[in-house]
Amino acid sequence: MPISKLQSQILKIIAMGRDPESYIAEGLPINRSGPRYSEDIDIFHDHEERVAQAAEADAKLLEKDGYDVHWLRRQAGVHTAEIAGDKGRTRLDWVADSDFRFFPAIRDPEFGYVLHIADLAVNKLMAAATRREVRDVVDLVHIHEQHLPLGAIIWAGVVVAPGFSPESLLEELRRNARFAPDDFRRLEAAPPVDGAKVMTSLRTAIKEAEAFVAQMPTDTVGTIYLENGRPVMPDPSKLDSYITHQPQRRGHWPGTTEISTAMLEKLQRPMP
Repeated sequence: MPISKLQSQILKIIAMGRDPESYIAEGLPINRSGPRYSEDIDIFHDHEERVAQAAEADAKLLEKDGYDVHWLRRQAGVHTAEIAGDKGRTRLDWVADSDFRFFPAIRDPEFGYVLHIADLAVNKLMAAATRREVRDVVDLVHIHEQHLPLGAIIWAGVVVAPGFSPESLLEELRRNARFAPDDFRRLEAAPPVDGAKVMTSLRTAIKEAEAFVAQMPTDTVGTIYLENGRPVMPDPSKLDSYITHQPQRRGHWPGTTEISTAMLEKLQRPMP
């Protein structure tokens, strides 16, 4: 479980300040079951005015517990601080983000509230397709193998990426995913990341996603498909057998109590 002892302690302290509009996102929750340590804790907010409020409240809790808080940035919509304690130091980033997503933030015993894995996956796809960071590829391959196949992420992700098609997102992902062995060695991970294996898995995932996209009807783009209460990559020949789900502001659960309950029971579990 690549969450450092310091990060785990910090999460326990600030968990009380999390709510459905102030939640943990990005690399840390992905790597709760993943291979690499995250350099920071990202706290997303649906509204810009919540950022400073949450940052100040969290900082006071940490200082009260004996941690040193050194502010690196305090601007509208983004606050960043370095937190130091006996077990090292890490960075906290409080930022504003779009509230247009598939699911509401989820109550979590470790994080307080955390972004749903499907929305984490879409955000990570957009990061990997628009910048060149080896951590994004490692995280995306982990999500593909353990939570939701890349084809499903691509198909859903277009809805939050104006100007992109599934094909162009895949092309941008392929173009940016060019790394040297040293790039993977620099990642702090347990065990160390096998860069050759990651890149082989990514190439396979992209090919599978391309084949999937080619079979899908274009009027369903931007949709997540649910099976037994879980997001999946559907069989394009049997789309009527799945429940469809589209994003909206602040996210929402599927229409029936039974489906919502089933999804909540399955959240954050890796695929078998």
